[in-house]
Amino acid sequence: MASKYAKQLAKYNSILSKNPKDPHTMSILARIAIKEGRIDDAENYYNSILLNSPDYPEALYMIGFFNMRKNRYNEAVKYFKKLISNGKENAFIYEYLSIMDPKNRREYLEKALDISRDIKIRSNDYKRCSYIAFQTFAWKEYDISLEYANFAYDAKPTNDIINLLGCLYHYNKDYDKALSLFHEVNANYEGQNSYILCNISSCYRHKNSNKMAIRYLEKALEVNNNDKVIYYNIGSIYASIGNRKLAAENFEEALKIDNNYEEAKKALEEIKD
Repeated sequence: MASKYAKQLAKYNSILSKNPKDPHTMSILARIAIKEGRIDDAENYYNSILLNSPDYPEALYMIGFFNMRKNRYNEAVKYFKKLISNGKENAFIYEYLSIMDPKNRREYLEKALDISRDIKIRSNDYKRCSYIAFQTFAWKEYDISLEYANFAYDAKPTNDIINLLGCLYHYNKDYDKALSLFHEVNANYEGQNSYILCNISSCYRHKNSNKMAIRYLEKALEVNNNDKVIYYNIGSIYASIGNRKLAAENFEEALKIDNNYEEAKKALEEIKD
């Protein structure tokens, strides 16, 4: 089956035959190879470019990217650092470096943020920003995660990002802001996501609104009555306000689901002593 890029391939291969070292032509052929899924061919084109034009930005970037995708991090870092030293930095490069070089992660992320703050966030930035937001959350770089989550929210306010923002504000003890976000995503789920309902409950609990905390945990049970942690949390609230009877009932419900649930066992023993 003929390639849909046949005419372009013929045109640029003809140019290349007359000027085999032309980096512009090879970069076009490399891009076509990528579109056709011929990644090895694309890599060969970019490597050929670097043999004769070692500072060619596109080739440096793409060879760094190919090495990163193949987990050849040491090689990838070399190409990305060369781009930076040549004055061709961008947020992507620093974000890639933060993934591959944990030792200098914070420095790279801060530089990526400096660049990102100065550019308009568009819908096609969502994938990049949300990925880094969740990665930095996992790395416990919560302040950076918050900025990226806000970038992602501006690009596309998906439920996952709204919930992540809620979790970050919860971590920062801004329970009112967290509640606002959790209620927003709860409305999107039409009250049918037990995880979000538990997050709402946690905010109310930290605000010492125990009745509201229990109310939302009970709503979570309506969605999923086979979650031991929900019963445990209800029991914990009742125990904290001195209602030993209801606390025991909920710890026992948790143990019906998992009779090896050590936290519930310990809590039940404590209120029975």
